[in-house]
Amino acid sequence: MFTENEVGQLLEIPDVRDVVKRLHRTFQEEECEFKEISLHDFLSGMLMAPSIALAGIDGATSLFEELSLNKKARRFSKGGYFLQQDPVVKMVIRLQSRFQHWENRFFIGINKILKLVIPEITAKEDSNSIDPEPEIYLAIMKSSYILIRFLETFFLPEGEELTSKRYISNLERQKIISIGDQLQLSEIESFRNFIKTFVVK
Repeated sequence: MFTENEVGQLLEIPDVRDVVKRLHRTFQEEECEFKEISLHDFLSGMLMAPSIALAGIDGATSLFEELSLNKKARRFSKGGYFLQQDPVVKMVIRLQSRFQHWENRFFIGINKILKLVIPEITAKEDSNSIDPEPEIYLAIMKSSYILIRFLETFFLPEGEELTSKRYISNLERQKIISIGDQLQLSEIESFRNFIKTFVVK
């Protein structure tokens, strides 16, 4: 999962910064409470979008999901917020009630960022390849470090590993696949193998 420093490093990439700045400006205009949110905290909130989508899949967010989202959000924030509300947590709370309004725009923005930094998305697949798809461990070893960090950030609670087996509902599984399609991850080996780690309960 991304750390505060890694979010900052993403913003050091000029093209990524430009994508984030455009959406940041729109967010500040439409969400008056967030006129002072920093670019770093805004990008952190953007990266929470897949997790927010999954938490609200059944129309309500449970206490456990809320705590998990808040824990992940605090990991991203720039600086300590012991005695005041963390701006990324505050943004996540707002997005939970306004997600339909922002979901598509955030996923489009994230997709642009992924295209800029993940080589697997832009690489042309060898259509003549007949090699069998590797297991999840090998797929991860062959993947770029930043792709693995994005997958962990988007789809897992803090501390979980991509290779672990996990039990989820069919609705959750379909939503993960849908998010993968939106972000153009579906044709990437490690994402396809990651989907296989889920067992529908």
